[in-house]
Amino acid sequence: MTNLLRAARRKLSPGWNDEWPRLTEKATRCRTVQLGCGRGTAPLQGVVNVDINPATHPNVLCDLNGKRFPFRDNTFDMVVAISVLEHLKDFVVAMEEIHRITRPGASVHILVPHFSSAAAFVDPTHRQLLSARACDYFIAKTTIERDYGFYRPYRFSMKKRYVELAGIWNRLPPLRWLAENRTAFWEEYLCFLIRGAGVYWELEVVK
Repeated sequence: MTNLLRAARRKLSPGWNDEWPRLTEKATRCRTVQLGCGRGTAPLQGVVNVDINPATHPNVLCDLNGKRFPFRDNTFDMVVAISVLEHLKDFVVAMEEIHRITRPGASVHILVPHFSSAAAFVDPTHRQLLSARACDYFIAKTTIERDYGFYRPYRFSMKKRYVELAGIWNRLPPLRWLAENRTAFWEEYLCFLIRGAGVYWELEVVK
């Protein structure tokens, strides 16, 4: 029964954790870089792991803050950036570098805390407060891209976006649906009551 309930939950209200097995399997089949590999469930095996801390035993020891990433143009088929971009000084520059080092059609997997989450403020190393619509800046035909996207020439397409809610709210599929499908309304009127936890994007590189 537990397995049936879990399968029903994944079908009705999937989250980014449900993507992790697929993501890790895919990473072994293509040229992949993991930015900010950390020490938790990561680093991924068989990929290029990057981190600023030598204790994580990365393949590439590098500070990604405000610098050109140490890879050539069009190198990777996949980028994994789990709980790292919120630590960088400039989200827009980081996305530009991700676009530069990836091949056309590459997949990009990003997880960040939502700006309404307590976790966004508790960690003093966080430098970015990000909306679930932050990547719309780089997605053609979104309202934000139409109004402001001309400042940057690179583009992605949106494949998936999951909004994880805080605590008990995340167990209520209608609220998850609201946050993911009426995102502007939720962020403008409800998100400091029905608080967010994290945002996951799967993007495809457009070149």
